[in-house]
Amino acid sequence: MLRLTDYARVINKCSHCGYCQATCPVYLEDMLESHVARARLNLINAALIEKTMPVTPRVKEIVNRCLLCTNCTRNCSSMVPCDDIITAARIELAAESGAVDSLKKFVMRKVLNQRGLAGVLTKAGSVAQKLNITSMEMPTLASVTFDRQVSGTVAAQGEKRARVAYFVGCGTNFLFPDTGSAVVKVLAYNGVEVVIPAGIVCCGIPSLAEGDLEGAQESMRTNIEILAGLDVDAIVTDCTSCGMAFKTKAAKLYPENDPLQEKIKLVSEKFWEATDHLNNLGLAVEPGEMAGKFTYHEPCHRGWSLTVDEAPRRLLASIPGAELSEMEEPGRCCGAAGTFYLEHRELAEKIRSHKLEDIKETGAEKVVTQCPVCRFYLGVQLKEQKVMHPLGYLAAAYGL
Repeated sequence: MLRLTDYARVINKCSHCGYCQATCPVYLEDMLESHVARARLNLINAALIEKTMPVTPRVKEIVNRCLLCTNCTRNCSSMVPCDDIITAARIELAAESGAVDSLKKFVMRKVLNQRGLAGVLTKAGSVAQKLNITSMEMPTLASVTFDRQVSGTVAAQGEKRARVAYFVGCGTNFLFPDTGSAVVKVLAYNGVEVVIPAGIVCCGIPSLAEGDLEGAQESMRTNIEILAGLDVDAIVTDCTSCGMAFKTKAAKLYPENDPLQEKIKLVSEKFWEATDHLNNLGLAVEPGEMAGKFTYHEPCHRGWSLTVDEAPRRLLASIPGAELSEMEEPGRCCGAAGTFYLEHRELAEKIRSHKLEDIKETGAEKVVTQCPVCRFYLGVQLKEQKVMHPLGYLAAAYGL
């Protein structure tokens, strides 16, 4: 479970190799050793575990000035779960927070766990502005959310090859329902029956990032109870962060003896990112010609699948006329990180600037990425390129 005391020993496994320093987006901008994972972990150990130093505002600032991009964890030679430890520290700090943080959590829970309540987003947005947790760059909400456009079961076209449940994340549901439409249409077109479960809520990652363990537990329990009861071959999601929630975070939200753990194991074993699942299954229908140059931004939260990096590349390579123009650093963070860019605007913009320059150097007309927050945050500045989900690109090639 995500309890700091459980990480006391593993923190000391850090070998100070410096891999986290070389891959941390925050350090690469601030150039402060205190913002490197190894330094953060030492600080957390001293202030929150051993309690040999006070928890000052600076301690809180350092713990919160982290994107939770997982780069440090994925590149750690000692396999220290840096992002889990930082998350656990935020949970402990949040437990001691005041009314403002409590109200902020309330806003997030209303938005993310009560999708069907009319007016909730409007009211939550109003409260968010009062709490100063917004910025000039706010995404435009879809006029009709995805869950109001498509529901139930979408039949496979042609020979039925698989039956999957589609976990629709908040980004797709609220911001980019076109992604949801593309996922359903492309899968069905390739012989996959798609079940869209009713009652699904947020995956819990935004709550975890804020240190709201109870909120994350509430979300995950709701989802697991629904998904575990479905008769499907696989569960797919279009968002890598949602996939990470189920594959690597869900079991850590509860004690090992919690009865939900058995269902979590069942669900997590079936989880796939949508392009990864389709690439593994193989296309049943060849896409039509669609000439043009595209580049692929790899989302940070992709480490839970060894094949998700290559899946979009392989699928889109099947489109006649489509040309992949690689960035110099396709996996470099864009700086959005959920709500991080709202609270650390200047830092996030600096991180994004490198990605924007890299994209422009490719000469690509389109940018594909699975992460809806990356899509939004890059799209705000990219005026000459269209940012879309890989399956949105494939859907266009199919004429869907």
